[in-house]
Amino acid sequence: MIEAAALTVDMGAGQAVREASFVIAPGDRIGIVGESGCGKTMLGLALMGMVPDAGHVSGSLMIDGIQMVGAGEVTWQRLRARRVAMIFQEPMAALNPIKRVGETVMEPMMVHLGLGRDAARARALELFREVGIPDPEARLRQFPHEISGGQRQRVLIALALACDPGVLIADEPTTALDANVALRVTQLLVGLAARRTMGLVFISHDLAAVARATERVMVMYGGDIVERGATDEVLAQPRHPYTRGLLSARPSSGNMRATGGRRGRLPTIPGSVPPLAELAPGCRFAGRCPVELKVCNGARPPRQGNMICHRAEEGA
Repeated sequence: MIEAAALTVDMGAGQAVREASFVIAPGDRIGIVGESGCGKTMLGLALMGMVPDAGHVSGSLMIDGIQMVGAGEVTWQRLRARRVAMIFQEPMAALNPIKRVGETVMEPMMVHLGLGRDAARARALELFREVGIPDPEARLRQFPHEISGGQRQRVLIALALACDPGVLIADEPTTALDANVALRVTQLLVGLAARRTMGLVFISHDLAAVARATERVMVMYGGDIVERGATDEVLAQPRHPYTRGLLSARPSSGNMRATGGRRGRLPTIPGSVPPLAELAPGCRFAGRCPVELKVCNGARPPRQGNMICHRAEEGA
């Protein structure tokens, strides 16, 4: 169980995560979406106690009843991998290129669970089978460059599951995978969460994958959770201007019909996510929002239900 209240990550130049509050219970499947630079990965790192040294974390973060804001590395080491684990982006970069993948998966079990080498190897073999790696005996002895991208991603999933975490954070788990492999990896994560009654935090740019993998979604912009709710409801009827912009930019049959069936330019959100030091002190989306008010730049918008917006009462 993870309970965050006003969780903030200040990087000096600005707040990469601003007063995030949420609960992740056993079996919950939560998506986090937004453009690059919106704070998704930094929020995931905060849940792992892995914020860069320049960052300062404040607010409250309870993991299984233990307050982790201000906790030392020894306390984090006791919980990391055992209670909360993370699948990092880019499997080839996350795996040690000079270590056999079996050794990589065995290591946390030997360190955190105290398993002997034979027991850790047997457990790694079991995990390889669980995540669907073919010929697992042979794969244990191979190096990362000797297996496919999809298999490397499955090795990372096995590594994250090695110590039976209560919550698994998957940071862009389908990046650089072709559509079929990405679909199978997404289905695998959903199945694992269900079988293990494990919380799943699915961080992704891929809204279709988020729709398949999650029950609830949080939309982030500039470190703020600007909209949240049931995944199917938010994706079907987005209320925040930023969420609507993200969804309108997706390729769809509607886009094709609007251009007479031709490949036309997709709608875009003007501009780009500004650096932390240049984010507006009020609404972080100010300057890019199509329905912006004068008050948006200077005053932080109130939270009205599941949305942060000065136009929340109007339905934005």
